[in-house]
Amino acid sequence: MAGSMIGRTTRRTLIGAGVAAGLTGAVGLGTLWLRAGGALVPGVARARRVESDTTLPDQVEVVVVGGGNIGCLTALTLAERGVPVALCEKGVIAGEASGRSLGYIDCQFLDAEKLPLIGRTKQLWAELTERVGAEVGYRASGIALFCTSQDALEGAAHWIESVKGAPGVDARILTATEAKALAGPTTDNLVGAMLEPSDSIAEPQLVAPAVADAIRRQGGKVFQGCAVRGVETAAGRLAAVVTERGRIRCRAVVVAGGVWTPLFARSLGIDLPQFMAFSGIVRLDANKGPAIPSITQRGVVMRPTLQGACDACAAVGIVPITPMLLHHAMQMRKVWRQMSDFAGEVRPVLNLKTFLEEWRIPERWRLDEPSPFEQRRILMPEENTKVLDGVLAGVRASYPAFNDAHVLERWSGALTSTLDNMPVLSGVEGHPGLYLGSGCYYGLTQGPAAGEALADLVMGRMPKFDLRPYRLSRFSDGSRLRFHA
Repeated sequence: MAGSMIGRTTRRTLIGAGVAAGLTGAVGLGTLWLRAGGALVPGVARARRVESDTTLPDQVEVVVVGGGNIGCLTALTLAERGVPVALCEKGVIAGEASGRSLGYIDCQFLDAEKLPLIGRTKQLWAELTERVGAEVGYRASGIALFCTSQDALEGAAHWIESVKGAPGVDARILTATEAKALAGPTTDNLVGAMLEPSDSIAEPQLVAPAVADAIRRQGGKVFQGCAVRGVETAAGRLAAVVTERGRIRCRAVVVAGGVWTPLFARSLGIDLPQFMAFSGIVRLDANKGPAIPSITQRGVVMRPTLQGACDACAAVGIVPITPMLLHHAMQMRKVWRQMSDFAGEVRPVLNLKTFLEEWRIPERWRLDEPSPFEQRRILMPEENTKVLDGVLAGVRASYPAFNDAHVLERWSGALTSTLDNMPVLSGVEGHPGLYLGSGCYYGLTQGPAAGEALADLVMGRMPKFDLRPYRLSRFSDGSRLRFHA
């Protein structure tokens, strides 16, 4: 199908294929690829350093667990509204996925059910630089998908028609002449392009740190190197969190811990079917490609940086086979049938060390002893040299001017998603005062609206978009799961 063909050229593919690949390895639906890319290595942050508070408060209204985009923007929204809030991060602000992404803020080929969230987040992104009073690298650049086949162009046109009138979408099809003018000196034989003018970009290394600084200016507290080990309850309701530095009384907790959220939830008897996929980015010393962020039909995704360099990645990822993935294998089988077209874009890996590291984590632990969150402060996958070499080759094949460009840096990161590729923005039934903000594969894109919605939930306000598709209970209430692009 043309729609599937177009999907395979974008980063959207990665998570769809991630479920497929995980299932392939986990339940024997194909060949498990034993190769590099599934190992975890000592983590090093890429984001700008942030100052922390030093004295733990005895009490706040809300504790936010996790210092990535979702956690920081939740805490900022609460602080701006005058709610006493403390954000606790086990490592450093944006040390994991939030400081390692490509920097796209986009909606290309997203399922229509996600677009109310995207429409709201685009509004909030346009205000974020002024809101935090610092450079976050936000640029209303637009993003282009360049097509070298009529099937791909028709697939893009079909998607535009299918979401016509949806919030946050203003995409249009460009002619071959327009596409070539926008693409610049490429060797690709372009037949057209899809341009989404309201899509934008930001600098992931700057966003969450700027938000964290703004939280403190608004009176909130930010603690780094302060893992939350668990929660305490009183009279059937959440009453406090226990951190490695001490106890904080509170009436609500928002867990936005990225890849660590399912582990935290499991310690409370909550099943969150989330998994991770590893990917990487290469940075070149100059942007000698298109001035606009773009996706080529070779599967290469490119973005000019604020400093004049060029970041590039590919819609190929490594899905580590883990105990958690195996645990949800039966649920995943139903979703697998909906997306078999995607399976060629990922490489499932069984890395014994990674598998056993998760296997050895207990379901529960004493709160007066070090927790699993203190064992690995920054989760970072190994660099996949072969994949990033392929990205570099793809960039240079489309844009020969990059042949003399130098590689400044390569890095890797762990993306997260749920079985249906929809985030969880939800309270938790049976756990009054507990909220989850997790599984946000498009975390940079969704961050402002997700943070606002979680703050609304905590405060009992009406969110700006329908949160029913993002409820945690959809995984247990008999709802039919389907994969959402």
